[in-house]
Amino acid sequence: MGDLKVSVTIPTDEKGMMGRECLECEQYFKLKPGTGLPTDHCHCPYCDYEGKSDTFWTKSQIEYARSIALKQGYEQIVRPMLDNFYDSFKSLERETRNSFIQIKVKRGKNDIDFPVEYYTEEELETQLVCDSCGLEFAVYGIFSKCPDCKELNAFLVFNKSLEIVKNQLGIFSKPDIPNEIRELSLNNILRSAIAIFDALGKELRKRKPNLYPARPRNLFQNLSVLDEKLNNRISDQHSNFPDLLKYFQLRHVFEHNLGVIDDDFVKKVPQYKHFLGRKFKLETDELHSFLNMMDELGEIVKRDFEK
Repeated sequence: MGDLKVSVTIPTDEKGMMGRECLECEQYFKLKPGTGLPTDHCHCPYCDYEGKSDTFWTKSQIEYARSIALKQGYEQIVRPMLDNFYDSFKSLERETRNSFIQIKVKRGKNDIDFPVEYYTEEELETQLVCDSCGLEFAVYGIFSKCPDCKELNAFLVFNKSLEIVKNQLGIFSKPDIPNEIRELSLNNILRSAIAIFDALGKELRKRKPNLYPARPRNLFQNLSVLDEKLNNRISDQHSNFPDLLKYFQLRHVFEHNLGVIDDDFVKKVPQYKHFLGRKFKLETDELHSFLNMMDELGEIVKRDFEK
């Protein structure tokens, strides 16, 4: 009797994504077959384990494939053998029908069943398309590396997050929004954009601690110190570094002083000395300009990181 070969197709979710599980760290992620590089290798987006794609099956997928194999093995090998065995005894029953010793064969009504172990792929927090190789993948958390080309997705997440903030600004720029709601929302948008940059910085510091020192802790919130640590490459390359620095200082004022210009702000942005003690009011047009400045800032940091 030859070996039984069973072909099992692993199903994808409603978005065409297939679950993957790292053999090393056992963390779960998903990718879309047919996108990305034509490779039979995969990289864990969390711990950088690399191996053949067939080492990334999830436990649920293995159980599903095993149940399919058992069912097919029973249907193709065991059941035919039992049927032949039954037929042989039925033939013997007919031959002994008028004999002194008769053989009776009765088949039970309950057949053996091998249920298929169906499963559902998990929902993940962040779905991305790698801007380097085009792989569609999803991960827990936010930052990771592409499972195909190993490109860090931090800058992709940064850009996508800024796009969301820009969309929010478009909503609160509408004339029918009450002034007090618009003012509060614009302040939150400013804080959100810098928080996105700070989150990017925390991920970059994990990857290249030699480039971004551990102190100060909030390095990517303090633009002047970050510029100094990067040998003034930001101030040298950015088209409007003074205004960019102003908005980073405004974030601190909105975060800690209810938007009132204080001595620390004037010390770092002296041209606003006449605003001391007054509440700064953001306008939608200047916030649009600021978000474009943040795009440019991200590109500068990316070039520096990828050297």
